[in-house]
Amino acid sequence: MLALSTGVRAQSFPLVVDDPVVLEKLASQGFSFSQMAFSASSPIAQNSELMGFSGYQQIVERLSQDLKQLSAQDPKLAVGMRSSHRLFNSQWLSSAFARFELVGIVNRLDRMPFHAETCGEFRFIYRLAYQTPTVYSRLPMTINLVYWASRSASSSCQESAQQWEKFYLSVTRKPEQVNPKMLGSLRLKSLEVNLQSVRWPSTIRPDMGGYAEYLMRVFQPRGNRWKIAPLENTPDVDRLKAQPSLRNELLKWINTPSIQKQVDQGLVQLPEKFLAHTAQSVALNGVHRLANAPFTALFSESEIQVQQPKSMRMVKTPHGLLRRLNDLSCMGCHQGRSVAGFHFLGRDKPKTSAVNAIQMPASVHFLRDQPRREVFQKSVLQGQSPTLFSPISVRAQTGEGQAGAHCGLGDASFTSWTCSPGLRCEPLIRDSLVSRTGICMPTQTLAGGACQIGSMRHDANPHRDRVIDISSRSCQAHQHCEDVSVGFPNGMCSGACKQLQAGETCGSIAILNGFNNCLARVQKPFDQCLSENVRPGSLQECSSQHPCRDDYICARGPEQKGVCIPPYFLFQLRVDGHTLPDEAKGLFTKHP
Repeated sequence: MLALSTGVRAQSFPLVVDDPVVLEKLASQGFSFSQMAFSASSPIAQNSELMGFSGYQQIVERLSQDLKQLSAQDPKLAVGMRSSHRLFNSQWLSSAFARFELVGIVNRLDRMPFHAETCGEFRFIYRLAYQTPTVYSRLPMTINLVYWASRSASSSCQESAQQWEKFYLSVTRKPEQVNPKMLGSLRLKSLEVNLQSVRWPSTIRPDMGGYAEYLMRVFQPRGNRWKIAPLENTPDVDRLKAQPSLRNELLKWINTPSIQKQVDQGLVQLPEKFLAHTAQSVALNGVHRLANAPFTALFSESEIQVQQPKSMRMVKTPHGLLRRLNDLSCMGCHQGRSVAGFHFLGRDKPKTSAVNAIQMPASVHFLRDQPRREVFQKSVLQGQSPTLFSPISVRAQTGEGQAGAHCGLGDASFTSWTCSPGLRCEPLIRDSLVSRTGICMPTQTLAGGACQIGSMRHDANPHRDRVIDISSRSCQAHQHCEDVSVGFPNGMCSGACKQLQAGETCGSIAILNGFNNCLARVQKPFDQCLSENVRPGSLQECSSQHPCRDDYICARGPEQKGVCIPPYFLFQLRVDGHTLPDEAKGLFTKHP
């Protein structure tokens, strides 16, 4: 790395701190969840002790009520493997065995256009984790503490950009000297929750390889209390449908030329009166689910009038405008090239079990968007005006077109979404409503490739939508198709490990029946059940340069190689199977 001289370098430093060893040290030096969220005098390692803060109690109570409401709506929904519909166990939030681990510090200077009086945001991301006498694992829940980065007295953000450079240098060279004050004057903006609230196994949703819901809430500080806040660019669909005049007001607003230009740039902000205060995103096949497309749920394409398509960078058609708006909503963004409903999960600690380990700590969207964010940072650092355009989550600004990339199927808004030579654009899910785009696929399917294609039958209730008319796509002669009904979204080509080609590697494939029986009936630890119920098979090898396709995660395979597998094959990405030890059950703080 180059040292700072005049405060400007030829190339910006990375905008993420994600080394788990360094982050654990920083958490002991003022960056812990308890200190950053509740101004605790020292780090608090147990959620049971966090319950001593009234603000934390308030958040736990609100989330517990949300989960109870889900249970009331679904009589099959309950905590544990014995239920067909599995619920997040809210007791982890007040457990002496659980804590929130710092997994990332992210510079979002590029968020500056959304609040001109600030220099963007710093985000401190925490994962819920637990350590029992026999098991350590993280859980599918993140809390994102968002802090405003303040402008300097000269109203310039150059100083804030320089502070990040110095902060990052200190983190990499002398982490023992780092503290939050090194990022300048920070002001807490919000506490953002994303948790997997519900999961159904593939035996219950065989058409998609499983089902999951993710609950999203935002809280804003009010003294030592927290106010439930509206969700950015996420319309309250039910309320707007119940109030036709308000819905029509939103439609008129969307059809305004100046607003459409902001939508095209990815910089629009819906007025608060239209916004929801809670949301759920659903997986799998998230890009094609109506529940993740609130604007499509509200408006037909015939109601949308694109005013100046020639002046737009992306939005050329009503479908393109709705797609762009959906992607700017919380549920749309969280299912756009995400990892099991998340964009940042963090690097695993060294003690993470090998069968529960992630190779890539962030989503394809997050990784592919870093170059744009770094260019933004560099421009501000050099005193220049940055380019404000923010691309849609499923397609990066540059460098796209490889296998697994989203591509256009004829709509004028997506004509630039082409595939690299040797690939062709195909729909894995035929969808005439939410997303009329495809996926770049090789002409010869390799291990990990999709082998089942279907059509989405939409329903506003995600429990009732279906993938129908599933047909087969050929694998190579020495391979077979791992079926969607046993947990492989869109099917997955695999075979023996003897004829591996470039881009393939050997890994372990779970044997569904034995694995589920081991967890639900025998109740052995997850890693033991998985190690006892696997067989070798060829898988797609993955890395940041060669990511997995939608609905697959780059997990850690043999010899530290990345392998693409369905996300819910990893213990840390599912709410079910995490068993409380008997001696722990009396240690939870009771709450509503």
